[in-house]
Amino acid sequence: TTNTNKHTYTMGPRARKPSAIVEVANTGGTVTETDDEEVETPRNEDGEGSSSVHRNLLKVLRTVSQEDMDSFGMTPDPDGVTASPIQKERSVSGALGADAEQPHSFRTRSVAAFWRGHDALEDWGYRNFPVVTDLFNLIVYAVDLAIRSVRWFQFGVVAVFLGFRLIVYAIMLLPGFLKIFFEYYHDQRIQRRIRFGPAEREYLDIYVPKEAWACLKGEGPPVPVVIAIMGGAFIIGHRGYNAQLGLRLMDFGVITVGIDYRNFPRAKIPDMVEDVGRGVRWVFQNIHMYGGDPKNVMLMGQSAGAHLSAMLLLEHGLLEAMERSRNKELEVNGSTDTATPCLTRGGARSGHDIDAWSVTDLKGYIGISGPYDLIKLGPHLASRGLYPKIVDHITNGDAGGCSPERILDTDDFKRHSKALSQLLPHIHLFHGYKDKAVPVWASSDFAAKLTTEGITNVTLDLRKDMTHTYPVIEGPMKRHDPQVELILPVLFGPGAEKRIEESSLPPMFPIWLLNLAGAVSPF
Repeated sequence: TTNTNKHTYTMGPRARKPSAIVEVANTGGTVTETDDEEVETPRNEDGEGSSSVHRNLLKVLRTVSQEDMDSFGMTPDPDGVTASPIQKERSVSGALGADAEQPHSFRTRSVAAFWRGHDALEDWGYRNFPVVTDLFNLIVYAVDLAIRSVRWFQFGVVAVFLGFRLIVYAIMLLPGFLKIFFEYYHDQRIQRRIRFGPAEREYLDIYVPKEAWACLKGEGPPVPVVIAIMGGAFIIGHRGYNAQLGLRLMDFGVITVGIDYRNFPRAKIPDMVEDVGRGVRWVFQNIHMYGGDPKNVMLMGQSAGAHLSAMLLLEHGLLEAMERSRNKELEVNGSTDTATPCLTRGGARSGHDIDAWSVTDLKGYIGISGPYDLIKLGPHLASRGLYPKIVDHITNGDAGGCSPERILDTDDFKRHSKALSQLLPHIHLFHGYKDKAVPVWASSDFAAKLTTEGITNVTLDLRKDMTHTYPVIEGPMKRHDPQVELILPVLFGPGAEKRIEESSLPPMFPIWLLNLAGAVSPF
């Protein structure tokens, strides 16, 4: 115990203490984590070798990070409208399937024509009737999801009970959700549905504050940028979930970019990481056109978004570490051959020979309530009466290869961990003790694993009395926004806390109602 604001913290039996632990509580008292059940940590099928998903994802991310907008015939437009892709294949990783027919076959031409017509009609709908079009797409997706996933509902009673609690929770906070919904569609500062890639969900929203518009007019400097990856259990996510955060950060002169990604069952986790990687690349290539500062960018994710962004951070960082090691070997051997300069940051940048971004370009990374080990998450899902095998479906049978904590055990990471640790930005892992959806040990174990592997610039931030949704829903509605409290000091440095205090807002609801909603929430 260090002072009255800090509290005793005892690591559970599964975790080792990381380099920095920030223990913050809402109220006084002693916070301890004890009596945890020991969780057996299964090994990947490949042991400490290399997962096939991990190896394939490295290849895909290498391709994604060297793309440019010309690859898809898209040109960003500050008015929020982008041209539909000329190249309409659904993803670089081959969403048409391994046995896709030749480019000029009748079937391929028909599919391409269908998607061109679909996108043209959808673009027209979003330009003229955005709310109706979004609701229609939501209904279509819900029906499709129900048909595809009906075979997984093996715990019907529990699923119905959790669904009932979710409905009650949504009704209790419905006025707040409607307010945010209205602002999302009517605030002229929000540039919605900008396409950044060829897949069906590769769109992003940009929340552009007045300071950014001033920059575009030559009346001020570029503004900081936050890349936000939303949650949604890999199944029901939507970039609009970032609206409350984006609206609030505009008050502080910060651009928020909410990146969307394909959901399961239309995509698996490697596809989602690919989407997120393509979105991050787009931001570094284009955010200056919206008044953003590509030298002051941070990456963050919540829940499933924290998992996907952590995967991207580690895998992309590994690509850079491997390239640096290769360059050093060539220098030592005196070879006249040159390594691909795509991931070295010291030389000039030119054309397609380099990556559009590096993990060293990030000011920091924040992961909020993320499930970083999907193998260990399975028993937790079963303990809540949910179908644990859904993890196998989402990961295509390789939960270890799709888990940030597990891929730290691969041979690639073991060989390049020292170089990787020198590249990664500061990592801040945030979690609430009362999180029912993703247990708090998900972050503490991941922090411990990172530290064990030599990545020491890690902060573990565990909060008392916070649920899974508090940092993104109830907290901001109370006008206590942990996300903003974490983001602004990284982007603005000293004095950020005072800016937060000076711009405080009244709660959207009575505090007692928000507390009750948090207790009803199934998360």
